[in-house]
Amino acid sequence: MDVETLFWVIHLPLMLLLLIGLVDVAGIWLRGRVEGADGASAGRKFIILLGRALRAIFSRQFPVILKAFITEAWFNRRLWRTSRWRWLSHFLLLNGFLLLMLLSGVAALADKVLHRLFNLGHVPWIAMWYTADHPVTALLNEIGGVMMTVGLLFYIFRRYLARPAQLRTGSMDTWMVVGLGLILLTGWVAEIVRLNAGYEGPAPYLAFIGYPLSRLVSGWNLPWEMLSEWLFLGHGLLTSVVIVTIPYSKFLHAVATALMATVSGVQQETAIAHGGTAHVPA
Repeated sequence: MDVETLFWVIHLPLMLLLLIGLVDVAGIWLRGRVEGADGASAGRKFIILLGRALRAIFSRQFPVILKAFITEAWFNRRLWRTSRWRWLSHFLLLNGFLLLMLLSGVAALADKVLHRLFNLGHVPWIAMWYTADHPVTALLNEIGGVMMTVGLLFYIFRRYLARPAQLRTGSMDTWMVVGLGLILLTGWVAEIVRLNAGYEGPAPYLAFIGYPLSRLVSGWNLPWEMLSEWLFLGHGLLTSVVIVTIPYSKFLHAVATALMATVSGVQQETAIAHGGTAHVPA
């Protein structure tokens, strides 16, 4: 069994565990009260909420929802007003992580589905996503890695070195730091090793951190190809393990907070549009 097949054999069951965890958490949430669905089952409540969300998205309220999502959930306007340093840490860490996950997902879709199943690898805008060191993906991957690394360093400094009196750091905070730190470390090392294993694409120099570092160690007498394969496996599976913990960690807290902030923003915009007043947190 080759390394890539071994990865998928382990990765897919882990993603099934993730799905089970998300369903479990959703079931807990759906025990709460849903307006107009008193006494309904969790499944019925989910259908009702999903229907309301779809109607809102495909209605005239969509621009309001989009604005609230961008300003409150993605940009995190409340945290921006409270603490610029905390905002910068969260913004870089979250968006770096999301960018890297998005690139990985699009690459898997383009390669495993569009290329191998539908034979669309000849289409440039499809092939670019799974081509090693394509100018676009090489640059975006590096930007995502730098954002996530800087954001995590800020996070570590605040929680473990500065340690403000009001800040409580628990075991899940430490797990997040360790998990993300290992993902970043193995990711950077895997990139350096891959570039020395001869798996270079058209624009490796756009990996503006990994490429210079790979040149520094290029003279080392190491089994680069073998190391590249096993680092790919280790990095990928480590990422999968961290993702599996999302339903029961602060990763989900970030998602839930974003959803609540979006809903709150929509309510504020709606109140203002109807001539009312809304309190925007300082």
